[in-house]
Amino acid sequence: MAFILHGVWQNEYGSRMTLDVSETGQIVGEYQSTTGASGTYFLVGHCRPQDPDPQQGQPLVLSIFWRPFDVEAEDDGIHWVSTYCGQLNANGEMTVINTLLTTTPYQAFEPGDYIDNLVFKKSDSVTVLADSTAWRETSQQNDNPINGVWSSDDKTIQLALAVQNQKYGVLAGELSYQGEKIQLIGFTDTYANNNILQSLTLSGYMLTSLQPISLVGRMNSTRDGLFLSRWLANGTNKNNAYFQANSMNWQFVK
Repeated sequence: MAFILHGVWQNEYGSRMTLDVSETGQIVGEYQSTTGASGTYFLVGHCRPQDPDPQQGQPLVLSIFWRPFDVEAEDDGIHWVSTYCGQLNANGEMTVINTLLTTTPYQAFEPGDYIDNLVFKKSDSVTVLADSTAWRETSQQNDNPINGVWSSDDKTIQLALAVQNQKYGVLAGELSYQGEKIQLIGFTDTYANNNILQSLTLSGYMLTSLQPISLVGRMNSTRDGLFLSRWLANGTNKNNAYFQANSMNWQFVK
């Protein structure tokens, strides 16, 4: 089955992303940015495996690590990740909330979360993914302070994390939440080095509620804490589109 979501999408800034969508709604792809960054970036995500209709859009989440894989990246102070949360609407527009998280100062901008509303439209271009398997390869050396089991203060939510690929920052997770164990995949800044903060972004799918879920946040190495925003994507009709993305703040400790 080929979903409408499968293909090349372009936003108002001219950035393009190529999405490969499986029958179960898993998404892998590449992103080419024209705003503040150059190169091509891996992305992963999840969508509800059902095309949109006038009554309900197709909810989706994406995770991106802003470190290019097609050029030799130097440590230029950019340690960004993003999560996209939104939906593909029946009119063919993809509308998402981009939470861009930075952990170091950049030009005149302080570290923090930068929120933007993005609209993508499908392109007629046919693009083959340049290297859709490289990020899946497991590295031998994956020791990282983010690895381990993190718990909320009341122990009702747990998140097990493990770096899978040091070069590409691939991060796997299992989230125990609302009685379900949710498999997550995404990225963390394995180039954080001596930075106080280390960014991460993860995406998955809640089978009980049929909702794509994503996490974006930072690990504070000095306090051994993990601070995240949890995003849930909702499929809505046009009149209720303001309900398409739901966010909640979480805090974890090991």
